[in-house]
Amino acid sequence: MFPRLVRTALRPTLKRGLLRELFTAPPPPTATALAKALASADADTLNTVLESLPPDAKKRAGLQWAMAELEGEFTKADKNADGKLSYKEFRVWAEEVILTGKPTEPETPPTAAQLRATFYINAVPFMAVGLTDNSLMILSGDIIDHSIGLLLGLSTLGAAALGNGVASALGMVSHGAIERSASAIGLPDPRLTLYQRELQVTKNVRMAAGIVGVLLGCIFGMFPLLFLNAPSSHDPKHER
Repeated sequence: MFPRLVRTALRPTLKRGLLRELFTAPPPPTATALAKALASADADTLNTVLESLPPDAKKRAGLQWAMAELEGEFTKADKNADGKLSYKEFRVWAEEVILTGKPTEPETPPTAAQLRATFYINAVPFMAVGLTDNSLMILSGDIIDHSIGLLLGLSTLGAAALGNGVASALGMVSHGAIERSASAIGLPDPRLTLYQRELQVTKNVRMAAGIVGVLLGCIFGMFPLLFLNAPSSHDPKHER
């Protein structure tokens, strides 16, 4: 099942000779053999294969790939080849990896597409937070201004301050739901490496996304003003 799905996905690329022997030579390849073969393929081919597979096949391919890597590392760590890994062997293997291991991720700067995806994936949650916070502040401030604000002699700014407190409290409660909702809309994943995440340009993009997102969210969050037409505490009849 798995090799047949990948054969269909890679049919255009087989003309270039990539993995030709793997698919044409008997017996048919197993998932493990296929994962090992794909390890040497280029990134475009890997993306073509993985995106063309159904979810279950993607999961099986990922597990087989991971198992192939783990088996290779286990073999390196098992010095006496007895099939059992002792703590001493594990410690020696870990020290060798730390001392002689090479970084697995290339130190390349993020592409323009990755930076755009980083901006979108950070700006949208902040926009949702700004919209929710500002709209709740206006609504709660208006309610306070026309209820307990009159009773306690609060000014419009005082009512707005209390409304901001209510909005902040409600925002803390709904913060997780807002983030989950923003993630559910299917924003592109920038797929940044650890090196790329620590670059200053990436941090600047995240900061700019937060600023723009909150600003736009607060502007959109002013929509309750379109529907509020009640007298405020500034009106002469409400002077205290």
